[in-house]
Amino acid sequence: MLQVRNGDEKAFKSIFDLFNKRLLYLATEIVSDTAVAEDIVQEAFVKLWCRRERFADLSSIKAFLYLCVKNSCRNAYKHTKVVDKYISRQENPIEEQVVESKIIEAEVFNGLYHAIEKLPNGCKDVIYLGYFAEMSNQEVADALDVSINTVKTQKLRALRSLRVFLKNLSPGLFLLITEIFHR
Repeated sequence: MLQVRNGDEKAFKSIFDLFNKRLLYLATEIVSDTAVAEDIVQEAFVKLWCRRERFADLSSIKAFLYLCVKNSCRNAYKHTKVVDKYISRQENPIEEQVVESKIIEAEVFNGLYHAIEKLPNGCKDVIYLGYFAEMSNQEVADALDVSINTVKTQKLRALRSLRVFLKNLSPGLFLLITEIFHR
């Protein structure tokens, strides 16, 4: 932390790498525009850099970044409504529960992403294609030029490994991840 406070760019890059993907996920889910979401997240990191001397630990940095992104998303949401001329006096702001839910999802997906990255390449490919690209086992087999039995075996190994990697999650988060793989 002291390195970030003293302006060490390498230490700041570590903070960026740690939080960038989850903040992008959160912002994209709220504003539904990837370019706007990227700008919002970049702006949050610029604000963090400008105020880096104020932060004593990683948890305060995390809270600051989420708060910046949440507030900027709200502002972008309101701005979009004004530009599109759909704003009305009765418009409800983004509900706090929605934002909290998206923060939890961002954290879950970050944990899941890191767990998947620990898998062997064959298992990783099968998971990405089968679950995230929503391909059937046969389509995955064709794409990877392997047999369908290899795909099934790799998928089974991957899911077993992910259960081990993710066993320390709270039961609620584990159920959310399990639901992702049963869609």
